[in-house]
Amino acid sequence: MNIVVLGLNYLPESTSIGPYTAELAEHMRCRGHNVRVVTGFPSAPNWKVWPGYRNRIFMREVINGVPVFRCYLYIPKNPRKALSRVLFDSVFAISSLAGIFVGRRANLVVVVSPPLQLAITGRVIAALSRARLFLHIQDLVPDAAVAVSALRKGSVAWYLGRALEKWAYRGSTGVGVICEGMRRNLLDKGIPANKVTTLPDYIDPTFIQPIDRENNKFRAKAGISSRAFLVMYSGSVSGKQGLETYVEAAAAFDTDRTVVCCLIGEGANLSELKTLAGKLSLRRFMFLPLQPRESLASQLSAADILIITQRALVTDIVFPGKLLYYMAAGTAILAGVNRESETSRFIRKHQVGVVVPPEDPSALAAAITWMREHPEQTCEFGRNGRHVIETQFDRSLVLERFGSHLEQLGNGNLSPSLT
Repeated sequence: MNIVVLGLNYLPESTSIGPYTAELAEHMRCRGHNVRVVTGFPSAPNWKVWPGYRNRIFMREVINGVPVFRCYLYIPKNPRKALSRVLFDSVFAISSLAGIFVGRRANLVVVVSPPLQLAITGRVIAALSRARLFLHIQDLVPDAAVAVSALRKGSVAWYLGRALEKWAYRGSTGVGVICEGMRRNLLDKGIPANKVTTLPDYIDPTFIQPIDRENNKFRAKAGISSRAFLVMYSGSVSGKQGLETYVEAAAAFDTDRTVVCCLIGEGANLSELKTLAGKLSLRRFMFLPLQPRESLASQLSAADILIITQRALVTDIVFPGKLLYYMAAGTAILAGVNRESETSRFIRKHQVGVVVPPEDPSALAAAITWMREHPEQTCEFGRNGRHVIETQFDRSLVLERFGSHLEQLGNGNLSPSLT
């Protein structure tokens, strides 16, 4: 089978959706299919095209045996503006249409969203190739934009987004989502149940695994005492995380030298968080850049608590990929999220951490104190998380199911309509 995978992010980007898309493409190639990827130039998480990829419109390369065709990206000066993000996504959706001219005619087109506009590209390529189309949803758009106040519900832009969403789902042969909350969201929007499949994100449990404190060198490299209670956030820094809550909560421990709070990551909101830390006169809060991917296991294992925060309006529209990395490291999780969110339901169901109300620094600080004073329970949360990874999110298990589903979907000659 000839498969075209369309996705904004791809290796060598180690954040965002890129690694998941890459592992899926490589897995399908290992199953004997001809796979090619149409993607953008590496720009995550700093919204700058990486050195070695700049000043190009198109580019071909091969990564781990998979042919990759890169298409032009418009990088906005202020990616936090809603119009800038729409333009960023739309330009890539247009430039990636060039993927139709690269390689063999597809039997199956796989679109990884966001951006939702890429579904338009997918439908065009699928129709011209007489291929089936599979739309895999990582974030629900425009719901996510509303949750972070980038889009106002009921606005013209919101109605256009919902219309595009409906059109995209209707024109797909199948739709994949990464959690049950997203599946319920689509069913509530009238998408037929037999069209929607839950295919969660996945992780290699041999790549991220617990490293005991004695053999873990991360603290020493970062200048953090081996005896300190280390609270850490790791990942991209954007609006939907609501990380201001974490920075404000850290103020409660700024004079306590036995507690260290740090944030490891980069993104559009990083400068704002640093400004906030300055206004709060935080002297000990640590901002560290993204660490090399190969050191991720030691980094996450070095923490006593790993932090997740979300905006109060985020419910079933997001399932943070970092949650899997956190659990794989065997570290307890503290989440400041909506109790009705998919993240909250998951953490409480599997007993992998503590959930407190979102956008509430006092509640987050109190939970840090409680977890520090209850080390046995905190360690148990970490062990539970590791067990969940090994039994439910092991890359080999999930990709086997994912691959089988795509093969079943690709059998046949159904051609989606452009209407």
